[in-house]
Amino acid sequence: VCPAMKINNAESDGISIWVGGKVSNARHEPMFSKLAIPYLPNNPPRWPEVVEAVVHLVDVYARHARKHERMGEWIERIGWPRFFRLTGIPFTKYHIDDFTHAGETYKRSVQLKP
Repeated sequence: VCPAMKINNAESDGISIWVGGKVSNARHEPMFSKLAIPYLPNNPPRWPEVVEAVVHLVDVYARHARKHERMGEWIERIGWPRFFRLTGIPFTKYHIDDFTHAGETYKRSVQLKP
């Protein structure tokens, strides 16, 4: 989880929405956030597009998740393709994680699983 950054310029800055991240090692191992929405316009002071997108994501999550299930756990259970279908977010080239060392980051917990 990265610290918040000041949105400097409403005309040239945009907003991206990331979901599923978790720092704690409680109940489930820590998880990296993944990109859900690559770009939304920066329209201060009320950010209507951002509010609409977040409300939509939370509504879909609330309808389909199990009781006490975190969003990241829900996404992991149903899979990313179904997450994109349920939310209606188009999958684009920006969603592909091509980080060179991604394979080295899979084991990031002290929890040992067979």
